[in-house]
Amino acid sequence: MSWLGLLWAVVAWGAEPGERVRLTNEHVDLRIIYAPGTTNELYLVAHNGDSRTNYASTNVVLVAREPAETTIPPGFEQFGEPGSPFWILPSSQDPQLLYLGISGEGLPAGTFDSAPVVHLRQVQAPGWFFLWQFDPGGNLLMRMDSRNGIGPEDAVTAQVGSHAHYNWGFSSNGVYEVTFQVEARLAGATTNLTAQLTTFRFEVEPVPVGPASPAVLSVVVADATHLRCQLTGDPGATYQVQSSLDLTTWTNGELITAGASPIPVAVPLPAGGGPIFLRALNP
Repeated sequence: MSWLGLLWAVVAWGAEPGERVRLTNEHVDLRIIYAPGTTNELYLVAHNGDSRTNYASTNVVLVAREPAETTIPPGFEQFGEPGSPFWILPSSQDPQLLYLGISGEGLPAGTFDSAPVVHLRQVQAPGWFFLWQFDPGGNLLMRMDSRNGIGPEDAVTAQVGSHAHYNWGFSSNGVYEVTFQVEARLAGATTNLTAQLTTFRFEVEPVPVGPASPAVLSVVVADATHLRCQLTGDPGATYQVQSSLDLTTWTNGELITAGASPIPVAVPLPAGGGPIFLRALNP
């Protein structure tokens, strides 16, 4: 098609990364915000309880420092092979590690018919992601588990006006892009209010150093509204997809963390036709 162009040469450096605050050992909650009358009435932020600061997911990195590394003990095969390396941000506070919870604090009482639910929607990472608690009897309550696939059961309920802490587990070091979505029903409503997908970046140390291999954009097709392709790169490496109409001015699109399988990419076609070029950079 005459309007379609694709830049296959992929540069692995040169992109200016967005500024992100690294949170390493603070008390942080993924906090649900309700803003009635706005475009996105329901959304998630990273709330630093120590500084009382909210960060958008695109402006923060949640770090699991090297002291988080342990090994999987016998009897916990749902996490992997016993004796394998494993990283945990624990539900009890450790001054060396990020203390991470999920919060409904600040939500107005009486606004919802039932407590909001935070769903796990996607994990792009070099390993598996887990979220769990233990009940008073010491029984493990798995809340999210990407190892066995992601479905409706991968969710936690956030209590309005309070917060809860969980164990956050990672089966490998590297960069994790974990996507959540909040859902709630307003009092008196007949349908749920669903937030936009929100992706938080976790860095599980030691994060591999050095430039990632160039990404490959392939299987390029177009429909009436989008150019669609697949991105393949180093598992765990993050790539910035960009588009251009003239090979001079580039517009940032999705930040994609490569996984074991190709990741679908969709870029809107220009209004009125004309060429469009794509590239993927490792920021």
